[in-house]
Amino acid sequence: MGQEPLIVTDRCTGSEALTVADRKIISQGLTALLRERSVAYEIAVNVALSRGIARPDVRDFGLPDILRLSRMI
Repeated sequence: MGQEPLIVTDRCTGSEALTVADRKIISQGLTALLRERSVAYEIAVNVALSRGIARPDVRDFGLPDILRLSRMI
């Protein structure tokens, strides 16, 4: 029939664990994403402050999610 759904668990996808190389690549990608999103957040905060409006929420930039995923890897 159809494809089995992808099940993500602690350090495993489906029935196979991630390799060390997989974890390294994912970790590097998450680090780069965190850096880029952090810079974007800082810019948004500076714009908000200059306009006298509320700071953006870090969740809008996915920062807590990126950190959580980084800890899982």
